[in-house]
Amino acid sequence: MKDHVLKRGIEMQGNPKGCSSFGGSMAAKLEYCRNRAMELFALYGYRPFSPAELQLLSGVWDNLPHSEAEKLIALTSPYGEPCVLRGDLTLSAVTYLSTHFSDEERPLRLSYAERVFSVPKPPKHNLEQNQIGVELIGWEGAGADVELLALLFRTLDMLGIDSVIALGDMSVTAKIFSALPKDVSEILTGHLMNGSYTAYEKTLETLYLTTDKMTLLSALPSLRGGVETIDRAAELTDNPALFEPLKKLCASLDSLGYGKKICIDFSFLRELGYYSGPVFNVYTKEGTLLGGGGRYDGLLAKLGMDGEAAGFALDLKELADNCSGSLPLPKLMLWCGAADSAEVLKFAEELRSRGISFELSWNKNREESKSAAHLRKYGIWADFSEKKIYNLNSGREYGFDAFDWGLL
Repeated sequence: MKDHVLKRGIEMQGNPKGCSSFGGSMAAKLEYCRNRAMELFALYGYRPFSPAELQLLSGVWDNLPHSEAEKLIALTSPYGEPCVLRGDLTLSAVTYLSTHFSDEERPLRLSYAERVFSVPKPPKHNLEQNQIGVELIGWEGAGADVELLALLFRTLDMLGIDSVIALGDMSVTAKIFSALPKDVSEILTGHLMNGSYTAYEKTLETLYLTTDKMTLLSALPSLRGGVETIDRAAELTDNPALFEPLKKLCASLDSLGYGKKICIDFSFLRELGYYSGPVFNVYTKEGTLLGGGGRYDGLLAKLGMDGEAAGFALDLKELADNCSGSLPLPKLMLWCGAADSAEVLKFAEELRSRGISFELSWNKNREESKSAAHLRKYGIWADFSEKKIYNLNSGREYGFDAFDWGLL
């Protein structure tokens, strides 16, 4: 999109770098994905949540992982309060829960479709992202893990997106790293999160570890593949029971038909202390990142709340780019500039009741209306007064009575 457009001699300002406006077919796809997903979430008991665009800096800085906090966009509100543009929806959801509901009302299920803002890391350049997702806070046991991932897959299936998830488990990682000093485990975690496997290996070489421990830690970056990878990992430890929760989760997803969509990846990590169980990213079959999520009990503990929580967020634009459906765009421009407006609206309601999308043209000039229809790539233009329909591609004309409206 051009940053500046020149129209009728007036220079019109575009969007700031890193921001985008969407219209036409992309906007229709965004709305389609948003509406379908939110309807599905509602059927599963997730209630819509609409957080504030600004967050108090003091409320978010210490409660987000450092890697997320350093990307926040700070500003001062007109009331003089240090704030950030909303950079995280999970924190907003948890804060909302803690201030509006008692502990006895949990678990609470929230859904959202909102924008978040952050300083991009190259090669990304966008300052904003449309996210859609759910949060399940104060949940009810391991079944909630299955619920969230099944809901994720069903959302993508519904949108016609063939997907695969990279699934790790921070409870396993935390246990494997538990014998290491905290600063060392954080360094190793950071290397794996950044994909810096050489640096990870070099850090391991500086440690004095037992042979078994070194073997397990060295193997971690390569422990990827189908669900059988869990057994491979378990064979490297003296505590195979550690992997049972993840194994049961995968078995449940497999029985729901999603087994082949799971890629176990023990090198896939998120921040220790914030995430505490299954974590995942979801991709298209072609490798486009659609979003991710996981269990974040650590955030609740930071906020002084008991319980468990998990959620996922998806990039709405990526869903729109990859989905197979769309809201219907109008297929017919109906010129009614010379007609009685009440009669036109009665006919418009008839079209609506038949599921035909249309756009009314009140232009007094017949030819200008027709020209506008050409420019906006309508295939069908109709003259309501004459009760005639014109196929703008073939040049053929039809009377209203002779036209097959089922084609629209």
